[in-house]
Formats: sequence, structure tokens, C-alpha cells
Amino acid sequence: MMTVALKGSITVSWSSSDLTSLNFVEDKHKDKALNDRYISAGHSLDMMSIGLLQEHRILPEWALNIRDGFSLRKTAATIHKIKPGHYLPLHHDLYTTYKKINNIIDEDIYRLIVFLEDWKPGHMLDIDGIIYNQWRAGDYVGWTNATLHAAYNLGTEDRYTLQITGIA
Repeated sequence: MMTVALKGSITVSWSSSDLTSLNFVEDKHKDKALNDRYISAGHSLDMMSIGLLQEHRILPEWALNIRDGFSLRKTAATIHKIKPGHYLPLHHDLYTTYKKINNIIDEDIYRLIVFLEDWKPGHMLDIDGIIYNQWRAGDYVGWTNATLHAAYNLGTEDRYTLQITGIA
């Protein structure tokens, strides 16, 4: 079982209104075999989706400042919006595009999740069987490489996080 590699809190430099005005693009997990396994078990592909705002679409300055505040190199950041009833099922990150862009072959890749709002009922993060909830805006958790994880919004309000990927 992988333990959480990083855990802490940063100062909040954004507001909830900074999040609701962003233009997200809906996306699904890239592992087709995993998606098919969940669909065959009765899950809806439409509900296994998240809204993304990736760096190449110009992230807000506050998000870039958060990204740059961690001691990681070759960083990439994405803001996630998970609508009520939506989730990313248990999966391992593939990092395919990240590895290709950054020419990474055999280095530990770190994945950080910064919670952009205080926890709301029904919002959960599962990292290797450990369920995280009750977070405060600015709290973060992270892991390395192919750690099994999932993100859920079983509540009634949108769930916002900033995902940061990098190497030490």
C-alpha cells in the first residue's frame, strides 16, 4: 500500500468566485479498458467525467503561483471541477502526455491535489484506500507514480481542486 507522499496546507490567495467564472472542458479518464470495465459493471460513462482547465488554455495567475510554490520541476497544473454525481473511479494515472512533453523515462512523478474550497458533504478523495474529507481550502495531499486513487462528488455542489504534476 502506498502512503501519501505529501500532505500540508498553503495560504489561500483565491476566492470561490475565481472558480465559478472559469471555462472548463469536460473530459473522461484516458484508460479505455478501465472505462469499459466500469461501464460493464453498470456505471455510466457520462458520470465518470470532470471539467478541466489546463495550462495550455491559460490558467489564472493565482493557480500558476500555487504551482510554482512547490519544490517540483517540470510542473504541469490543471484545475478540476467535478459536478454533483460525477466522479473519477479508482484508477492509476498514466502520465502519458506529461512524460512525452517532458521527456521523462525513469523518474518519480509526483501528483498533488490542492483543495480550492472547504470540504462540502459528499466530496471525497480516495488515495490507496484512505478516504480524505473534511479538508479546508489550501490543504493538499500528494502521491508518487501509479498510486491507486479516485475522486468523488456525491454531494450537491461543485468540487474544485488544483492538480499539480512534477518531479523532485
